[in-house]
Amino acid sequence: IQTILNFSIRNSLYFNRGQQKYSTTYTYGTSENKQQFLIGNQEVDTKNHQVEFVHRVGKFWLIDLLGKISDNDLQTENFANRNYEIDEFEVRPKISYEANSNHRFSAFYQLKNKENQLQDFEELRQQKLGIEYFYTGKEKAQFNATFNAFFNDFTGDSNSPVGFQMLEGLQAGTNYTWTLLWNQKLNSFLNLNINYRGRKSENVRTIHTGSVQLRAVF
Repeated sequence: IQTILNFSIRNSLYFNRGQQKYSTTYTYGTSENKQQFLIGNQEVDTKNHQVEFVHRVGKFWLIDLLGKISDNDLQTENFANRNYEIDEFEVRPKISYEANSNHRFSAFYQLKNKENQLQDFEELRQQKLGIEYFYTGKEKAQFNATFNAFFNDFTGDSNSPVGFQMLEGLQAGTNYTWTLLWNQKLNSFLNLNINYRGRKSENVRTIHTGSVQLRAVF
């Protein structure tokens, strides 16, 4: 027997929305998820505040600045080692070069700090560098390529449930991820999607995953 309760609110306040001219957005979000199992109850609460500033410089350059603070809590009735109260702070400056409407190249730096306020008081200081290329073709094709480097300074047990949550599935130390996505509209109702993802962590073999999907829309 399982009982689930979901509740979420998301509100945004805009200035110059969509104009890319000192455009500023403040977003507040909160969500609660409660699940009742035979082995005990579990409750997840999330609250976040986010501010994003977007401004176009000249004809080709776009600046995107993001700041975010959030609280993520998990409470379980019978598994205390899984409980956490994580305070998170994030900043991410990003710059994009748009040669035209079909090509966009972006680079960004992200700094993220996480602190668990329960039990072992795990801490994470993560720096992330990323580049992205996006192409929209005239023949109804889209191509997206990304490469990210993560530098995780983590204090705690990275193999614990809390460590896995804070590291978001990555490992302590240096990590790399990359993706290649291709979408092609073959005709009025057929779409072809090709997806490739890779990941490399310290002392861990490179992981490759891929998929091909042919979708018909009637």
